[in-house]
Amino acid sequence: MTDPSLPLLAAVAAGAALAVGVLKTSVGGGIGLALTPLLTLVLPASAVLGLLAIMLSLSDPLSLYYYWRRWDGRQLRLLLPGVLVGILVGGWLLAGQSESSLRRVVGASALVLALLQLALVLARRGPSAAGAPWPVGTGVGLLGGVASAVAHSGGSVIGPYLVGLGLSNAAVVGTGSAVVAVSNMLKLGTYWQIGFVTGRLVLLALVTTPLLYLGAWLGYRLNAVLPRRLFALLLIAIAIVGSLRLLTS
Repeated sequence: MTDPSLPLLAAVAAGAALAVGVLKTSVGGGIGLALTPLLTLVLPASAVLGLLAIMLSLSDPLSLYYYWRRWDGRQLRLLLPGVLVGILVGGWLLAGQSESSLRRVVGASALVLALLQLALVLARRGPSAAGAPWPVGTGVGLLGGVASAVAHSGGSVIGPYLVGLGLSNAAVVGTGSAVVAVSNMLKLGTYWQIGFVTGRLVLLALVTTPLLYLGAWLGYRLNAVLPRRLFALLLIAIAIVGSLRLLTS
């Protein structure tokens, strides 16, 4: 895929900013599942991953503001080391991929995670994680870090694990937000090193920040009127269709 023109990139950046904001405050996740495969249909996978990394970092302060100190300290200590190592591993894998291979890696990763999320939603439960020893938490963090680097889908791995621990909704979102905020900083540096984050993408993300925060306000309103399960199913459907398109293109 050739490099996108500035008008196309600007239009995609505007739509992505609005969508990231909506998803961040409506369902609290699924951004990578829905947006990564969808946007990669019109932009190079490297540009999509870089653009979303910047926007996710810009949205982190809002999440931390709402859930400051409402995280689970023990789970942070278990998850963060694995997540940080996983991001480095995922970045190393991405650096050696061609554009066509990268599209397939992103598509396959997002598809697997979407199907996992679908199974959990249909079963109306998360995986059993009660009393999970530290290797489990660290392993979940490692897998989440790789998924985050490859398709911005780390939350789709970590979220169900936290729910399975029996944490409150606020603790689940607060812990996930804290992990994501730290991991996004490392991910930005990794993406910059391998050329996924460029000055043009940073500028576009900054310019579209008002749309990001407008989306956050809309997502908060939407959360109050749309059943979460229905919204999750719609989100997963988008991710599955987009992933299959990437795998067959």
